[in-house]
Amino acid sequence: MPRFVINLALTLITSVMLAACGGGGGGGGGDVTQPTTPVAPYSYSAPLANGDGWEVADLADVGMDEAQLEAMMQLVVNGEFRGIDSVVIARNNKLVLHEQLRNEIGQFDEWIDNRDPERHVLHSTSKSFTSALIGIAIDQGYIASTQVKFYDLFNYGAYFNWDDRKADITLEDALTMRLGYEWDEWTLPYTDPNNDLVFLENNYTDWPKALLDLPMQFDPGTQFTYNTAATIAIGQALENATGIPMADFANQYLFYPMDITTAEWWLTPTGLPNGGSGLFLLSRDMAKFGQLFIDDGVWQGQQLISPEWIADSVTRRVDISSWATYSEAYGFQWWLDDFNFRGQTIEAYVTSGYGGQYIFCLPELDLVVAFTGRNYNNGVGVQALYDMVRQYILVSITS
Repeated sequence: MPRFVINLALTLITSVMLAACGGGGGGGGGDVTQPTTPVAPYSYSAPLANGDGWEVADLADVGMDEAQLEAMMQLVVNGEFRGIDSVVIARNNKLVLHEQLRNEIGQFDEWIDNRDPERHVLHSTSKSFTSALIGIAIDQGYIASTQVKFYDLFNYGAYFNWDDRKADITLEDALTMRLGYEWDEWTLPYTDPNNDLVFLENNYTDWPKALLDLPMQFDPGTQFTYNTAATIAIGQALENATGIPMADFANQYLFYPMDITTAEWWLTPTGLPNGGSGLFLLSRDMAKFGQLFIDDGVWQGQQLISPEWIADSVTRRVDISSWATYSEAYGFQWWLDDFNFRGQTIEAYVTSGYGGQYIFCLPELDLVVAFTGRNYNNGVGVQALYDMVRQYILVSITS
C-alpha cells in the first residue's frame, strides 16, 4: 500500500476516535466549529519491482523533479484533481511512478465479475489495443492490408439496408471511423437507451452484424463518425481472418510476451470480446502498451508489432482539429495531438477512454503516462488529465 494511503488511513482512524470522545460536540450556546479531517501529505517513493517485466527507477534517475510530481499527487489526494483511480509514469523504459488510489470495485466491474480494484475497465482505450491486434494479424499475413474490403472479412451472406457503397468500405475506413453509416453515439449520453450504441447493445445479439446492417449516410472514407460498434466488428473480423479467438490471439501475440497475465474482456452476447470498450487491465500494463508504441513495437527486446504498423497507426489520417478539444488528428484508433515542451512542439499519441482511462505517449521525451478514473457523468471532463501532463509532468522533466 502506498505510504500516503497508510498515513491517510491513520488520520481517519484518529479523527473517528476523537469524535467518539466527544470532540465534535458542545454544550454551550455559541457556534461550534466542526473539525475537518486533514489530508495526509503525499510523499513520493519509487515503484516496487514485482516481476511484471518493468525495470523500476527513482524519478531523479530519469531526470524528473520529485517536487513537481509530489505537488501534483497532493492535488490528486486532496481531491482537487477529482475521480482519479491510478497514475503511472514511465520514462526511458523504466517505471518511475505508480500510485494506486482505488481500493474498491466500481459500477463496471460486474461486466467480468472483477474483484481486483487494481484491474480497471479501459472503456474506449480498448480500441487502441484492438487496432494493435489487427496490425499483428497483418504482420503475420492473416490479413493482406488495411485496404481489404471490410465486408469481405465477414461471412454473414446477406445484409439489411444493402447499399452498393457498403462494398467499398475498407478496413482502413473502419479503423479511422469513416465507414459512412447512419450513426450517432455522442449526441445522447451513454445512460440514454436511445443512444445508438446503447440501443444496438440492448436490442441485438450479434453486434457486428447489427452494425453491418445499418443504412448508409455518407460515402465511405469521407466523414469521421465515432463508432464503438465498428471497433467491436473489427474484433469479429480479426477472429474470422485468423481462425483464433480474439482473446487467445491477444494473449499469445501481445499480452503474454509482455508479462500481462490478468487481462480480461467483457464479452458480447455471442462470446466475442468487446474490443470497443470492454478490456480490463492493470494500469502498469497500460503503460507497457504505451512503451511498446514509443519503442516502435519492441518490448524488452521482443519485436511484437512491426515498426511499419506503429508508424501507420499514428499517422495523422483524419484532420479533426476544427472540432476536437484535445486532438489534432485521428489515426488507427489513436488520438494524435501536439504538446508544447519548452517552446518546442512535440507529438503525442493518446488513447481515450470514458471516465478517464488514458494513455499518453510522448516519444520525443521517451515518456508514457497512464491514468484510470471514475469520472462518469459527473461533469468532470478530461481537462485534469491534460493539466497534470502539461503543468506538472512535462514541467518536472529536467534532463
